[in-house]
Amino acid sequence: DSTKYLSVAQNLLAGNGLVDHKDGPLLSWPPLYSMILAALSLFTGLDVFVAGWYFNVFLLGLNLFLSGVILYRVFSERLLYAYLASFFVFLSLSSLRIHATISSDPFYLTLTLGFLVAVDGYIKKRSYGAFAWMVLFGILGPLQRYVGLAITVTAEIVILIDNRKSIHTWLRDGFILGLASILPLAWWLIVHNIMTYGSLYGVGPQVVDVWTNTSLALTKMLHWFVPYLEFLMPVLTRPLIPLGVLALLLLLLNRKSPGNGRAWLQMFTAPSVYPTMIYAIVYFVALAFTVVTADHRDLFSDRYYVILLVPTAIFVLLTFDKLISPHLKLSPQQLQMSLILIFALWSVYPFYSFREYLLKARVQGEPSGGNMFNNQTYHEMTLITEMQRLREEQPDKTFYSNYSDAVWFYTRKPVTPAPIVNDDPLTTYAGWPYDKPGYIIWFEPNEYKHYLPPDKIAEFADGQLIFQGNGGKIYYVQAR
Repeated sequence: DSTKYLSVAQNLLAGNGLVDHKDGPLLSWPPLYSMILAALSLFTGLDVFVAGWYFNVFLLGLNLFLSGVILYRVFSERLLYAYLASFFVFLSLSSLRIHATISSDPFYLTLTLGFLVAVDGYIKKRSYGAFAWMVLFGILGPLQRYVGLAITVTAEIVILIDNRKSIHTWLRDGFILGLASILPLAWWLIVHNIMTYGSLYGVGPQVVDVWTNTSLALTKMLHWFVPYLEFLMPVLTRPLIPLGVLALLLLLLNRKSPGNGRAWLQMFTAPSVYPTMIYAIVYFVALAFTVVTADHRDLFSDRYYVILLVPTAIFVLLTFDKLISPHLKLSPQQLQMSLILIFALWSVYPFYSFREYLLKARVQGEPSGGNMFNNQTYHEMTLITEMQRLREEQPDKTFYSNYSDAVWFYTRKPVTPAPIVNDDPLTTYAGWPYDKPGYIIWFEPNEYKHYLPPDKIAEFADGQLIFQGNGGKIYYVQAR
């Protein structure tokens, strides 16, 4: 994904339009993030990848600040809660990981948090400025990620709730925001994708298992609080069990105190709280129904759900405040000290995770699964060094590869995927590579079995091994 975002940005700068390193049009994602990277590179003179680095560093601080603003407004009468929730976000390794890789998630998080700040101003102050910000975030959200329509849906629900006694205001504000949000995305999907390229998303039907997506999402969110220890995995991978047990315990604890339950529900109707909770539900449901399940199974890949760190912290602390603390026979000061102590003990877990993450990062580069190529393994490949030399000396030659993303990342030049496995490659690829002789950069071991290996390519093209080293082989290939 990162390579596609970066290569589209580079091609945009080069005047080639919104196409990636394989000369394919950008269809699977909306264009805003690549356009931002291109603009940053243009104005700073930096490589698109380096520009993305600095952008993410800036967003890491900005997102923490915006999270603090939201939490302060929610817990303005319980400042300790605001501080603890802010530290929870600050200590999130998941948040650090998404800001350490090139992806659309950090800026989408910025748009989400900015939207929630603006909504608060719209509700409390009836501010036209806040409404203008809501419209802007409603426009930018879907152009950053398709699931950004969750911002638009949330805004429409908030406008309905807040203006339920004024149909005129509801219709006016709802129509303006809805139309402004939908038009740019509609243009992108209809005019750019369908009318220009004949495809809505650029990919065929893919399996979306809603229940599996939901279960995996809850497991990953539980991991924010507890580590993946072997003896815990049978429970964590069945998240409804621990969550159901917790819900049952809270129900039993408050069975003789119905007022606590009503007070808890009442808290979620507060103007500073309910928009965040509505957004969390809309966003979570949208992901459950749209995420391709096969791409979602890695239990450490929780980048989609980092967006929900702030709503989760709010939910947990409000639940504690209304359903647990009334049963604790402690003075306010004792309760605060107990919370600080418990949080300090729990923080050993994220601090340890940070330490392990940073130690690995110093040795091998960013160690999460999102960083496939910018790591020690690829940096030490002699194949990469030779490939870069050939690309520099022979810029007119076409490069083919089973790892086209890696080739682009280390050369910043277009690359063509190697021939694909099919039933009759001799007929399909007769005359290949036609009038585009060049080099096959063949990475080993090859994890992408759908590419024809060099010995099979040799059945319909002339190939000569010119390099063999750490990381793979390079062949010069031309038509017979």
